Formats: sequence, structure tokens, C-alpha cells
Amino acid sequence: MPSAPGNGALAPHKWRDLMDPLKACASALDLNGTDIHFLDVLLSFVPGDRLATDAGGRCIVFAANATIAARMGRSGDSTVNRCIRRAEERGLVRRVLSPNRKRYCRTGRNGETLRAYGIDLAPLAENHARLMALLAQVEEENARTDTLRRDCAELLAQLKMRGGICDGTLVDFRRRLRRKPAMAALTDLRAELAECIATTSGSAIPGDSADRNEQHIEHHTPNTLESRKAKDDGLREEDIERAFPLLASLLQGRGHQSDFIHRLDAAARMLPGASRAWQRSCSKLGPASASILLGAVLERHDSIANPGGYLRTLTDRCESGELDPGQLVRTSLGRKRPSRAGGMGAPRESLASETA
Repeated sequence: MPSAPGNGALAPHKWRDLMDPLKACASALDLNGTDIHFLDVLLSFVPGDRLATDAGGRCIVFAANATIAARMGRSGDSTVNRCIRRAEERGLVRRVLSPNRKRYCRTGRNGETLRAYGIDLAPLAENHARLMALLAQVEEENARTDTLRRDCAELLAQLKMRGGICDGTLVDFRRRLRRKPAMAALTDLRAELAECIATTSGSAIPGDSADRNEQHIEHHTPNTLESRKAKDDGLREEDIERAFPLLASLLQGRGHQSDFIHRLDAAARMLPGASRAWQRSCSKLGPASASILLGAVLERHDSIANPGGYLRTLTDRCESGELDPGQLVRTSLGRKRPSRAGGMGAPRESLASETA
């Protein structure tokens, strides 16, 4: 296997160790989509899966601007030159210029590199540790933002059910929540929603005392997976557990909000492409209703080609009023047959143990 320069350590994987963190940290590094695509294309010129360097500690891409632009689906040099400059300013690449400013590589008789001029990708490998530290910060901030979005979605759902507020205000709240606002904007929105609930109902502001604890018990305990809509339709707790036994087994014994959310996040990560779809569903519908959608996808994971896309479709249909979580529960119960219970137990137990 190729090694990183100097210490004999394994060189970083081009996609898993470099591009995936770069994509996640694009906003923090002030990189746009074209910049990320440019770096992705540069890495595609490096043979193999790892960013190995030569004896001089370099990894030179000597493709011409026209070649890079063609692989990017662009034409002309202006976009490539701009991307090179932005990547160099952020310490991600380094230009190694020849006397005539051409990019080329000369090799010896045995195939060894004698001279190479072009775009050096070694800084990417050198800054891998810094990139991973930045990724940890971004993920921590994203987790706090997701928690705020979930809180706002829950408060908005409560406000809609309580009534006493004009439709224009509700539309404004929903619009602000869908804009992917920053943490400060979400904090302000949560405070406004809580104040609106307190004003219309005369109760304490959710999140400060026993009222918040009651919400956790009502919305986040494994034994209360159904949404209020499901309750109104006459569905029982046992119905949901029978409809989605895999989800119920994953959440068994977890009554605190953080445990509930952690288990659901882990369950979504088990499904290809479903993690972001799950976060989106929580933001739009709240964790209680979103958990039922996730349960429906989990039960059919073997037969669904794109679980993430399926979950997004269910979310959109619920948001538009075309579908409600209670309908999914009844549909799943209609498919259940006593003879199937034993046959499906093994894969569900395997998935549950994997999440635990």
C-alpha cells in the first residue's frame, strides 16, 4: 500500500478521508459547489484509491486546464484558474510551476518521476488532521442545529393543534423553518413559538420546567410512538408496535429524549441514503410523526431500492396532507399475517443488535 511521506503511515483514502470531509466542511472553508467539484476532479487524476506522494513528498496532477475543464463538464480556462486560486488560498493545493509555466511530468528509464510540474495535492494529505478536527466541529454544530430544528418543529405542531392563531403567522413560522436558518435564527424562532404557545394557551413556556418533561414523555418515549393524528384515528399503542416491530425493538428501554433521538438517528444511518432524509422529515413533521415514517421504511428495507428517497416521498406526502402516519400504521397492520412473525424475526434481531 502507498505510504504518506516521512512517517511510513498509510496515505489517506482519496474519497473517504479527503473528499467526504471536504464536502461536509465546504461551508466552513468557504468553498462552493464548483470548488468541491474541481477538487473531486483533481483527485480523479490520481491513480488508485489513496493519495500517495512521491519521494519528494509531492502528488502532482499535470493535466492541462482544458483537460480538467472537460472532465468537470466546463469549457475554457477561467473557471479552472479561479478554482485553483481559491483552493491554493485555503491551503488545499500548491502550484509547482515549470520555467515555461507548462504542466508536465518526465520519468526515467525505470518509470520513476524525474521532474513534475502542475498542481500539487500533497497539502490535502498534510492537512488531513486539521480537516478532521474541522469536521468534528461542523458535525457538533450541525447536531445542535438539528436539535433546535426539531424543537421548533414540535412547537409548531403544538401551536397548530392548539389553535387561536392566524394562518398567516403559521405560514410565516413554517417558511422560516424551511429556510435552513442558522443556529441564532432557530433560537429566536423557538423562543417566538414558545411565547406564542404560552400566550394562546396560558400555560408555561415549553422547555423550562415540568411542561417540557411532559412533552418528552408524550412525544419521545418508546411506548408512545404514535402521533396525535394516530391517536385521533383510534390507533392504540399496541397497533403501532405490531405494525413496526423492528422500530419498537430498536427503541425498547429508551425513555429519555436524547436516547430516543440517538436510537432513531442510528436506525436511519443503517438505511442507504436515509440519514439526511430522516433529518429533513424531523424538521418538517417533528420526531413523533417522522419516527412512524422511519418505522415504515425499516419494515420494508429489503424491498426498497432507495430508502432515503422513499422516506423523502413519504415526508412530502404527509406534509401536503395526502398521507397521515396513522394510515401507514393501518396499511402495515393489513399486511401482517401470523405465519410471517417467526420468519422475519431473525433479520430484525440482527439489525437491532447492530444499532445497539
